Amino acid sequence: MFKSWIKLVVILATLLILSSQVGCSLHLISEYDRASQQHMLSLMKKIDGFYLHMSNVEPAKRKFSHYSSGYTNIEVEINALLQRQKVRELNELTVKQVEILLELWQQGKLAHKTKDSISDFIIKRRRSEYQRVMLAMVRGEESKAQ
Repeated sequence: MFKSWIKLVVILATLLILSSQVGCSLHLISEYDRASQQHMLSLMKKIDGFYLHMSNVEPAKRKFSHYSSGYTNIEVEINALLQRQKVRELNELTVKQVEILLELWQQGKLAHKTKDSISDFIIKRRRSEYQRVMLAMVRGEESKAQ
């Protein structure tokens, strides 16, 4: 039994040495993309600014019509980020994250349009939700750099 452990250790050590010398690595996720990370950070800033601006307006004046172009502009940015992620190899996780972001954005837009108003509570909650999603994407991209 002791000999089989030694054999196993020798085999594992040999495989470890060979794999480090060959320089072969198995990639299960996409390579780091600085442009994607910068786009994510820029989008995070735009979304936060959108809701911060809205929070400085009296609730009675937060009509959807005043913000529809802002919703559209940010949705265009999210779609652009999504398309960039879709063309990157081994990038399914980030694609899924951006799809979730797009779905959240569209739901928020529809809710605002339906009620034709948005409360301070909802603004605060949405800012928090978007920050969590965006930070997860930024950190995920950052982890690919290492």
